[in-house]
Amino acid sequence: MDIKESPDHEFIDIHIERRRVIWIVALVLIGSLILVVLTVEKARELAERIVSPVEHIEPEPVDPDVPLIYRIKGYTAATAVAFEKFLDENDNRAKFEKLEHFLEINHVNDVVPPYELMRQGTDWQEIDEPPFSIPPEDTWETMVDTLKVLKNYIIPEIGPVIVLSGWRTARYNAKAGGARTSKHMHFCGLDMIPEDEYTRKQLLPKLRRIHKKVGRKWNMGLGIYSGIRFHVDTCGYRRW
Repeated sequence: MDIKESPDHEFIDIHIERRRVIWIVALVLIGSLILVVLTVEKARELAERIVSPVEHIEPEPVDPDVPLIYRIKGYTAATAVAFEKFLDENDNRAKFEKLEHFLEINHVNDVVPPYELMRQGTDWQEIDEPPFSIPPEDTWETMVDTLKVLKNYIIPEIGPVIVLSGWRTARYNAKAGGARTSKHMHFCGLDMIPEDEYTRKQLLPKLRRIHKKVGRKWNMGLGIYSGIRFHVDTCGYRRW
């Protein structure tokens, strides 16, 4: 027996199909409208960039009489750029190149950047002294063992270090309140901080173990200051 749909059923199907078509057309129109709005907005942004480019701001000139500095873990240090300015004075460049060659032939030129050894300290601005100075040639030999201790024991244990104070003139040392027998004046001592993140509680045991193990052999002095700043020299076995 065949079942035939009545005219009412046909009318309902046509009505549903028509509503479906209307919804599809409406969604297409809405999507097209959104696309047009976004395209116009992007075109407006591009036009604004072409018509009104970003203004180039020239950096302010650096006063050549003011050392370039940076803050590293709470300490003030003169930068490599500042050192380049220092080398342009008098015969500093020739002296420093000779010192670099000395460090190279003794295989310690790659322990720390050699210019850091010329840093007198972190308080040169307060005491009105130059941030850098080059030690006399007759003191260079004493730094070799200190750099070897860094290279063979300190850096393998705690990672790279940043030298905050190396060679100091007697004038700088006195104005900074340094000890009268400071090893910095003999180009033997270095004040440093580790590049890696350490707390004082983490750092001290590592340094003390190194001093206990090889300190006497290398005639090593170890000083630990507040925070994470520490001193190493090879001009007298002691610890403070």
